[in-house]
Formats: sequence, structure tokens, C-alpha cells
Amino acid sequence: MTNLAMNKRIRVVTIDDPALTEHDTAGLTGWVHDCGAFVFWLAQPERCGVCWSAGHTRWAFNGQWKKAYIREAS
Repeated sequence: MTNLAMNKRIRVVTIDDPALTEHDTAGLTGWVHDCGAFVFWLAQPERCGVCWSAGHTRWAFNGQWKKAYIREAS
């Protein structure tokens, strides 16, 4: 049995002004890091788990995050 939800492509869209509440209909807002990692988190994360795991500790911390939301790719 195939899970159709797993076969959908998504697009991460950054929100230029973090004070805006623009998001998709499901409200799936989060943060995108400069490395491309996306996390669902209300507040800006302290560090990027992907960069931290890869040993890029100088990239892993705050300052490289942008508020974002996901949208189904068309």
C-alpha cells in the first residue's frame, strides 16, 4: 500500500517580514536555515541540527534563519 501524502512535493517559501502571519491554509509555519533545512518551530531555533550534526558548528547558530512556510508544489 502506498501512502499518497508521501509522494507530494512541497515548496518552502520564506516570509520577508517575520511579523506577518502569511502562511498556507494548514498554518504550517516554521524556519528555514541557510543550509536549506526547514523546521516547524514557533520561535527561532537556537541552532541548526543538520549543520550541528555535520560538524559545521560555525553555521549552526542563530542569525541564519528566516521565517517560512510550506506550500504544495504545483
